[in-house]
Amino acid sequence: MLTTAQLTAERAEYDAVLKSGIFNRAPNLECFFRYVCERHFSGEADEVKEYSIAVAALRRPPDFDQKKDSIVRVEAHRLRKRLAEFYAGDGASHAVQITIPSGQYVPRFTSQDSGGGRKGAKEGVAGPLATRPSALHAEVIAPRAVQANLRSAPSVVVEVPRKSGIPARFVWMTLTVLCVGVAVSLFWFRSHARSAPPEVWQGSMDPVEGELRFLAGYRGNSFHDRQGRIWQSDRYYNGGSSITAPAGRAYEGLPDPAFVHSYREGAFRYDIPLAPGTYELRLYFIETEFGEGNPGGGPVNFRLFRVDLNGKPVLDLFDALSEAGAPNRLQVRVFRDVSPAADGRLHLAFQEVGEAKPFLSALELLPAAAGHVRPIRIVAQKSNVADTDGRVWQADQYAVGGTQVDRAFVTGPERILFRGERYGNFTYRIPVAPGKYRLRLYFAETYFGTKLPFAQNNRGDPRIFNVFANGLELIRNFDLAKEAGGPNKPLVKEFENLEPNAQGLIVLEFIPVHNYAEVNAIEILEMG
Repeated sequence: MLTTAQLTAERAEYDAVLKSGIFNRAPNLECFFRYVCERHFSGEADEVKEYSIAVAALRRPPDFDQKKDSIVRVEAHRLRKRLAEFYAGDGASHAVQITIPSGQYVPRFTSQDSGGGRKGAKEGVAGPLATRPSALHAEVIAPRAVQANLRSAPSVVVEVPRKSGIPARFVWMTLTVLCVGVAVSLFWFRSHARSAPPEVWQGSMDPVEGELRFLAGYRGNSFHDRQGRIWQSDRYYNGGSSITAPAGRAYEGLPDPAFVHSYREGAFRYDIPLAPGTYELRLYFIETEFGEGNPGGGPVNFRLFRVDLNGKPVLDLFDALSEAGAPNRLQVRVFRDVSPAADGRLHLAFQEVGEAKPFLSALELLPAAAGHVRPIRIVAQKSNVADTDGRVWQADQYAVGGTQVDRAFVTGPERILFRGERYGNFTYRIPVAPGKYRLRLYFAETYFGTKLPFAQNNRGDPRIFNVFANGLELIRNFDLAKEAGGPNKPLVKEFENLEPNAQGLIVLEFIPVHNYAEVNAIEILEMG
């Protein structure tokens, strides 16, 4: 049992840690820390289990399965690291220090003597040495590349027998040799990892004329997406590593189903030779490592990083997982009026801020008039189309949810825009640069209420739905066939002064009220 003095000292240290700021932008870690400490103070340390932490502290559902979701183990590792960094710095002189022992979740409160050494420990359950006094326990933090190979290795516990015919000196000599061997092996791995030369582009540095698109970390042949655009292999990089993206996953919002190939990860930069002028820059991110269901687990705010453009930050504390709202979902950030630096190159630097390495999935540079961005025109079809004015409308992209199908029943000069539709309950997450925009939505009722032989409901059952832009209501109880004046007739709705949200997106939500929502084409034009 804790004495009153011990409890007072431990609670004081608990409060000091919470006020220290080490949990800024890390709500999961704070909830984890609060939960395990409060259970310790209340004498309920035996209730601190992986499941209870997941459900009570990390807000996982009651059907949480620790075999499928590693969030508790990931957050525990992060919490241990934050506490260690705190007590190596601002908290080094604290009389009481808090640790989360490896392999456990119950906190340990350790009193420090005047010389900074440990005087004694108190925790909710017996420590590992109390239950196995003769066991030698060692935790080795290996480099990330080594950890990946060691995760599945069995644990080895070396015990020194109390009574044995083998001299104790021989046993300790053997253990010493083993420890030296481990240390030498780790030194070899670390020194070789550090000495590995960074990846550096060895190709041409001639100035880029016109559009530039490449897939970061990709080494293969040029990739043609269904928009007709050519994405080249990675180029102009310095540093980082080329990582192959996982295959067989369901990715959301892509410009092409096969768009995801790879990414570049680490501390790296791009030095892109450009012809003089202004450009629109698009940075593509698809988080495939972290997030629920991915190998790194479920937490956001784990991979935070900074992006500098020609020496000035354009993204700070950037969290691609949080911005996208889900793992394996495309997130694009758009920047206008980008120009090369005085040396004729565009410099992009990706710098570590959080506990995981920066990354980039793809990059796009498009010539644009100063002060302007390119218009966005999308048709809910599988390939590009050109309207009667020769303007190109890109194939369906940036959509999450719903189903894309082909239709061909609308008449009129721009009927080509209505040959396909996306229907259901769906969202378009369209990236734009800061500014004000005009939105046009193109509709035609080609299914419900048509009274055609193939129609699902020949009684003329209406389609009614709502449309929102960044949470603002644009259309409510929209009866498409009624407003268009009948089936197979085009209808265009126009809205002005739309602005992107904090993630640089215009998010269009199509929400069914009766039968499915639908849209045929989307146009976004900069105002002014």
